Amino acid sequence: MKEIFQRIVVVPYIPRLTDKYELHLVETTTGQEQLVAASTGENQVLSLSFIGAIIDRVKDWSRKDRQSQWLMPPDGGNYPMVMDSPFGSLDETYRRQVARSLPTLANQLVVLVSKTQWRGEVAEEMANYIGRQYVLVYNTPKPDVESDALAKPL
Repeated sequence: MKEIFQRIVVVPYIPRLTDKYELHLVETTTGQEQLVAASTGENQVLSLSFIGAIIDRVKDWSRKDRQSQWLMPPDGGNYPMVMDSPFGSLDETYRRQVARSLPTLANQLVVLVSKTQWRGEVAEEMANYIGRQYVLVYNTPKPDVESDALAKPL
């Protein structure tokens, strides 16, 4: 978790998982660990780091215990990671770092985003990892709503 978190963020905070499975950020600038009042974006990156660490642990267990089919399915637990709006409350720097890191976390990634989230740095960083893209269209019954189209086709 620490490695994933530090790969994304620019702050010198350290993620901690307590005995009660609470996620916290701490800093040690005073020589002692102090809890940090994390921003919304930092908390989002912290959660993502935790999920990535779980995925890494499952991959490790799968490699080490291929003989024990009761623990892991035959495909090694190779499941997709599905994320809804992972860039919503991130600034440009964290959007780029998260977009750069997401494809490394799981073998298959499904990302649901609005077109405003899928632009600029996110589109650039994830472009080489796209296998398929789909557009979900909502057809509103309201007659006075203008149709919304993508700037360029996917």
